[in-house]
Amino acid sequence: MDGEVLRDDQWARLMGFVPGGRKGKRGPRSDGRRFFNAVLWLARSGARWRDLPEDRFGPYQTVKRRYYRWIEMGVFDRIFEAVANDPDMEWLALDATIIRAQAQAAGGRRKRGERKPRLSAAPGAASAQSSMP
Repeated sequence: MDGEVLRDDQWARLMGFVPGGRKGKRGPRSDGRRFFNAVLWLARSGARWRDLPEDRFGPYQTVKRRYYRWIEMGVFDRIFEAVANDPDMEWLALDATIIRAQAQAAGGRRKRGERKPRLSAAPGAASAQSSMP
């Protein structure tokens, strides 16, 4: 579960955008961090709402309801705008193992039978009539 949760510094950046969760008589009304981790789990796994592990994130109906409420309130839009201004480049890595060029781009030999572009005849030859006298 280590890769499925927000680090403390990441949560600190997002905590100001989370609605609710203010301290009541018996503690916080809701756990926004747990909900956010549930949304990240769904996004990373591509699972359906019903597949959400209830022991870690609570009932899927609660998470689903809050998700759609946040969309209506524009919470995710505000979070995206704030995070987009200062991207976290921790996981960005591009090198030759990810981006590969075809062998021809490096001057390699072509495979047999591969189509080669043909030189066309003179530009005017295509428009000339080829009738028999």
